[in-house]
Amino acid sequence: MKKIIICILLLTASSSIFAGNKRFNDGLLDKITPKGWIKEFLERQCTGLSGHPEAMSYPYDTDLWNGPIERMNTHGRGWWRYEQTAYYSDGLLRLGYALNKKEYIDKVVAGIEYTLSHTTESGRMGDPDIFKEPTFYLWPQAVFFRAMKAYYDATDDERIPLALERFYLGFSPEQISLGRNIVSIEGMMWTYGITGNKELVKLAKEAYALGRFELFPELADADGCPHIHGVSYCEEMKLPALLYMYTGEQEYKRVAEAFEDKLVKYNMLPSGVPSSAEHLLGNSIDNAHETCDIADFTWAEGYFLQMNGKGIHADRIEKAVFNAVPGAVTKDFKAIQYFSNMNQFNVTGDANPNSFHFGSTWQAYRPIHQTECCVGQVHRIMPNYVSRMWMRGGKNEIVSALYGPSEVECDGLRIEEKTEYPFGNTIKFVFHCDKPQKRTFTFRIPSWCNKAEVTINGKDAKMRLEKGEFASIRRRFREGDEVELVFQMPARVTFPSAQGVSFEKGPLLFSYHIPTTWTVDENIYPNMRGKVCKNPDFKCWSLTPAGKFNFGVEMLDFREIRNEEYKDNYPFDVPPFKIRIPVKEIDWPLVDGKYTPSLPTIKVKRLSNTQQQIELVPYGCTQLRLTVFPQFTSTKEEGLW
Repeated sequence: MKKIIICILLLTASSSIFAGNKRFNDGLLDKITPKGWIKEFLERQCTGLSGHPEAMSYPYDTDLWNGPIERMNTHGRGWWRYEQTAYYSDGLLRLGYALNKKEYIDKVVAGIEYTLSHTTESGRMGDPDIFKEPTFYLWPQAVFFRAMKAYYDATDDERIPLALERFYLGFSPEQISLGRNIVSIEGMMWTYGITGNKELVKLAKEAYALGRFELFPELADADGCPHIHGVSYCEEMKLPALLYMYTGEQEYKRVAEAFEDKLVKYNMLPSGVPSSAEHLLGNSIDNAHETCDIADFTWAEGYFLQMNGKGIHADRIEKAVFNAVPGAVTKDFKAIQYFSNMNQFNVTGDANPNSFHFGSTWQAYRPIHQTECCVGQVHRIMPNYVSRMWMRGGKNEIVSALYGPSEVECDGLRIEEKTEYPFGNTIKFVFHCDKPQKRTFTFRIPSWCNKAEVTINGKDAKMRLEKGEFASIRRRFREGDEVELVFQMPARVTFPSAQGVSFEKGPLLFSYHIPTTWTVDENIYPNMRGKVCKNPDFKCWSLTPAGKFNFGVEMLDFREIRNEEYKDNYPFDVPPFKIRIPVKEIDWPLVDGKYTPSLPTIKVKRLSNTQQQIELVPYGCTQLRLTVFPQFTSTKEEGLW
């Protein structure tokens, strides 16, 4: 009887919290099935690093949160190994639900069960070693919360919010406000949304007002963008958005949007991710981004999308996931980069061109890295994307929030999304139901799309469509109904730098795939602190150019071409289309014969006056790549810009 009463209270609280402050809601994790190329990507995760923790070495080759994690030598602080394994746990659980991999689900659930069953009188959960620092550091628990939320989304296990409620209320505002502890607000607000305990809101507001963390609220009104750690920025900019969604206080919304605007204006790179190595660096294309930032930026944007229902947030998520993610991993998902660059001509264990750890392993494609966080975060990105492809809106509203081949089953309605998007411009939604259902179906017109067409069962829907906005169809859906979207998706030139140009088509960024020599890197690097890949099928790679990369663009001329080699292939192996552009060779060599050079900002000699044609492919098809091209104009002075 007690259990039933608790469930009723939880459901009642959950249904009444959001009034007017949240346009969309996620939580359909176990009801979404990926299809097509997205399913293939996830399956490669399974046969790659996600399914082989032994290849990633410590701390991923442990039991994760299912018991204490023994320390490896003196590596990391007491909480460190729990942060990294929390990332992996979240990604592995969501991957398990996406592909129905029970062994993945069970492995993470074992850690959740251990955490729930190892709780102190004050409510602290998990290994006590996490809390043995001079000051309490709640960051690992803030990360692991996402795995617990995912489990609740799939099971409605009421133990999760009740345990989290007790956990959070065991800390003071001063402890919550300190450093990245503040990200606990994410879990606190979600827990309040389930239990309705207003003490959680009071605690979160007091902690946020203290501002003892990097992105404190007063910075929203400062000039420019704060030069802080990129992950901290992405994690903390969403907190006022969450406070707004659960309180309705407009000032939180204003602060959140100001922080997001600053990040995009001052730090966004063409791949759709803000620069970070490891602090924000500005929007020069010579700057890198971390793989961590792909995960945390897209996760934060998902909350902004839920807050205001604006299409631009979905556009940003798609651009990052369709470009930066596949660009940072090998196609078999067996090696990743810590730092990725828009232009990278030579990627070896001693050729990192970024000032942070210059000349080290940090740009190389490897299954293990000096710092483990990106190795853990990479597992989250595509499963997170899948879990938010479909959302709930208002009453009887189902929302296609992020596009791609998939299927959702919700409240007696099953919708197939048949598409090759973003490698095709047509999306067909097929509705299945045992009996007619009066529903609102909501979808998005991307901001890059100047013209879109919508048909219902083959007839023009005669709707008002605005790019960057969501549109809705309200009707009684019947078995077999079809809604088809066709987006105008021409290739286009963009100008991400005063000295350079790039090429895009829809949400896809294009690059020249530099001919590459792949060599296994068997060097033992001291910065790995003794970590060794324990699976011989997973290699550390040195990628060196086997052809020319020193091209500049004179004429902004380009042509889309179909790839005749494409026969329903995995599109990051063999893309269905390419962009052909005219280029000339310029004097733009590797620096010291090793490092990728900066985009030229001064006059550079042309090495040839002969124009040649090269073909660009989607950025995610490349490892060595030229993405942003130097642009020059002909002059009477031979061989100069």
